[in-house]
Amino acid sequence: MKLKNVPMLAVLGLLAYANPAEAQLLKKFQKSLEDKASQKVDDVLNGKKKAATAAPESTTDKKAAPAIEEVYSFTPGSTIFFESDFKRDTKGLMPKKWKASTSGSIVNIPDMPGNWLALTARTTYKIDSLIKMPENFTVEFDLVTRSDEARDIGSMSFGFARDNSIKSYTMDAYNDNATTNTQLHFHNREISSSSSDTKVHNTLSYPFANYANGLLHVAIAVEGENMRVYVNRSKVLDTRMLRKDLPKFFYLSAPFSYDNQAKVYFGNFVMSKS
Repeated sequence: MKLKNVPMLAVLGLLAYANPAEAQLLKKFQKSLEDKASQKVDDVLNGKKKAATAAPESTTDKKAAPAIEEVYSFTPGSTIFFESDFKRDTKGLMPKKWKASTSGSIVNIPDMPGNWLALTARTTYKIDSLIKMPENFTVEFDLVTRSDEARDIGSMSFGFARDNSIKSYTMDAYNDNATTNTQLHFHNREISSSSSDTKVHNTLSYPFANYANGLLHVAIAVEGENMRVYVNRSKVLDTRMLRKDLPKFFYLSAPFSYDNQAKVYFGNFVMSKS
């Protein structure tokens, strides 16, 4: 007789009709069930185990938030071959050296020096000229956030593409001929990076809750096939992302959406040859 899955009421019923030997076995099984039930109640009361109705703990595997390096390993290239600070651009218009899949406007930001490009939601921006990238180079730029809370800013990204087209919004490393994509997830407090060339994809935590109203300095170093990315001096990527034999065109994709009149601004863009 298999007793493993026999419920308590069934055991009591069987006791009434069983012969002495079977009855003795059923009593032992009943005692075992009672002991196990009592132990589970004690465990819940003593805090050793969660009740059955408690929500399961998340098993998502995320890397810890990156720490600021003791020695900041990013070094800008020695020779600037493109820069754009928007100082000579007309307010209310797109900057002359840039193009957009929809639109953008040069503005001033209170308490921030210089001119800034206000990023229109769901818009990709690229340099409005064909620039041949050297094998080793660096890119730096600033992002200024303005929002009630950081989660009001939708995910935005930047990276390199194989062409300079702006026919549509570049969302990742796999559409619109893009090669790499580093995405800032303000809502999920994460940074993810991916490459359609090397099939890299990784995600780590980042304290975006602290950047509802702040400045994010992004630095990128490309050395052949390897790409390093820093956000406010924290290294968030350092791995093989590119193929040396393919063209590289920088792009910046504005947040997918804004809530509660949030906004992100872009400026101080510099590319240098190493």
